[in-house]
Amino acid sequence: MNKAFEEIKKFNDERDWHQFHTPENVAKSISIEANELLECFQWSNDYDINCVKEELADVINYCIVMCQELNLDMKQIVLDK
Repeated sequence: MNKAFEEIKKFNDERDWHQFHTPENVAKSISIEANELLECFQWSNDYDINCVKEELADVINYCIVMCQELNLDMKQIVLDK
């Protein structure tokens, strides 16, 4: 998982997106992306797995960014919960 975290950080650093990644903005983005994930299931149980994968990846990416911005260990906070 550390390699994924490093790649996301590098991607964001190259674009200077850190300036936009306040906890409030990232929390909003997580919520927005989670709702987009929900849209994959909106009208039926017959869902497009590619849609689910793409939206789930967005949610996970923003969760990783949130942990990076708040200097939290994602694994540890899940275990603590």
